[in-house]
Amino acid sequence: MRQGSLIATALVALLVAAAPARASNDPLYPQQWGMAMVGADAAHQVTEGQGATIAVVDTGANFSHPDLAGRLIAGHDFVDGDDNPTDEDATDHHGTHVSGIVAADANNGVGVEGVAPQAHVLVVRVLDQNGTGSVENVAAGIDYARTHGAQVINLSLGANAPLVGDSDTTLSDAIQRALDAGIVVVAAAGNDTLPFCEQPSSLHGPFMCVAAVDRQGQRAFYSSFSGFGSGYAISAPGGSGSGGSDDIVSTAGGSGYQYEAGTSQATPHVSGVAGLLVSVGLRGQAVVDRIEQTATDAGSPGPDPIYGAGIVNARAAVAGYSLGGGGAVATTRAGAAARVTVPRIQRIRTVLRHGLIVRCLSAGAGRCSAHANARRRTIAAGSHRLTIGRWVTVRAFATRRGRAMLLAALRGHRRMVATVLVRLPGAPLQARRVILRP
Repeated sequence: MRQGSLIATALVALLVAAAPARASNDPLYPQQWGMAMVGADAAHQVTEGQGATIAVVDTGANFSHPDLAGRLIAGHDFVDGDDNPTDEDATDHHGTHVSGIVAADANNGVGVEGVAPQAHVLVVRVLDQNGTGSVENVAAGIDYARTHGAQVINLSLGANAPLVGDSDTTLSDAIQRALDAGIVVVAAAGNDTLPFCEQPSSLHGPFMCVAAVDRQGQRAFYSSFSGFGSGYAISAPGGSGSGGSDDIVSTAGGSGYQYEAGTSQATPHVSGVAGLLVSVGLRGQAVVDRIEQTATDAGSPGPDPIYGAGIVNARAAVAGYSLGGGGAVATTRAGAAARVTVPRIQRIRTVLRHGLIVRCLSAGAGRCSAHANARRRTIAAGSHRLTIGRWVTVRAFATRRGRAMLLAALRGHRRMVATVLVRLPGAPLQARRVILRP
């Protein structure tokens, strides 16, 4: 194991050990090690998520569960086409489990507590009792959440939720509409142990991809990586997959509780922290920036492809804020760190006509410049003047030699792999790998 990993593990262990003890009367709270890992109790001294609405787009929820009483808002059922989004999942009650991690009641003498126990969950059912559904229904559910007051959308979808349909456009377009509306979208990285986030890669805005860690703060064996294929990457407690107390306990069918593991369980930990930040006045990009800037480092020092920015830290995220804290958004926007997103897959025809797309955000004045290199040649270049605190789109247009190389690849029906180097004021050189397809 690397020295950086040892240090990170020690920091996570210290964070869990240092979590303040409290006289909770929720009987299963001592088994919620994930709450200790993210510092939820300390965060609750500042806010419990009052006023935040977090949409859980999933299998629905168990509205009769005593630990979710008063926390759930009935949205729409896109499976049955009615306004009764009850969780009919007969095996793991997926949406109910996710909803409990987000916002189960705290200190009510029942079961567990959520990361944001005073937030409301807008329940949108898009998956059937087998956990399957269509891309069109998921996209419709995201649009519904966007137009019905959600400030955060939780998408615990992926390998556990097989989707049928045109996932390349329908789903990503719906997510992008939510991002453009300033909604934080939090999605699971996937459980296929892939070296990239399994969510759409062409998104820009406040989109977060979440990987899972186990009780020791190490990447869970099943988790795909959060750091490749998405603009904002983070990790959170997801469990070991053992089926016991090393997994995540939450609400289930009837009045019961069960242990589950996956990036589906990691994702609502992050959505809950986003809800805490919404309650103190932050929105959209400011929420994501704050979560990334305050994450507990894991793996190699600094952000890395496996853990992203690190493990979400609720205590640090809300430190210095208070309920109703005015001006939080403006302050955070002004202090936003440099960010770069590059769609991981781009079409050669589009690059030839309109340029290779790079998105930049910087708190400093100046220009964002991008150079795409392939086979030791610069194949595209471009720059754009920055507006402080706003995203700008840079189009790197093909050079003469790059155009010839791209045309040859297009005619031969071959793909190209390019490295995109992006420079921003006051930030180290950013490098992204892009696949250019015919």
